Amino acid sequence: MSTTTASGSIANPAQLDPPHGYRVLAWLGVLVNVLVIPLVLLTILRDSTWRTTNIAVAAGGVLPTAAMGLVACIALLRWRYWGLVLAIVALSLSLAVILPYGIVRFVLLEQGRLTLAIVCPVLLAANVVILVYWCRPVIRSYLR
Repeated sequence: MSTTTASGSIANPAQLDPPHGYRVLAWLGVLVNVLVIPLVLLTILRDSTWRTTNIAVAAGGVLPTAAMGLVACIALLRWRYWGLVLAIVALSLSLAVILPYGIVRFVLLEQGRLTLAIVCPVLLAANVVILVYWCRPVIRSYLR
């Protein structure tokens, strides 16, 4: 049985056997959240038609979600329970941003519809699968 310190971290996390996929998804989350920032910037600079809309969505939803997701993944790698809560909130916020933006862009803009019709559902499905993974009871019991 592992002991926890006063800060809530596990005394010796190297001795623990995390659930299958825990470390891979946490590291993948760090990577994706770090890459989101330059990709958002590229999207804003490249798309002159929706520049104002993209800036508003990026500043109000995407960048805060990416920052929260990055902090959550780092906390999960350090075996912090609050990282799990933050990851669930970040993934839920991501769903709340991707779905309406994808629908509105699909309806109003003809350019890139096929790409959007492929990318948006893939992102939504991946987001839901990852959200379900982090909501599993085995993850909560592992971090407690």
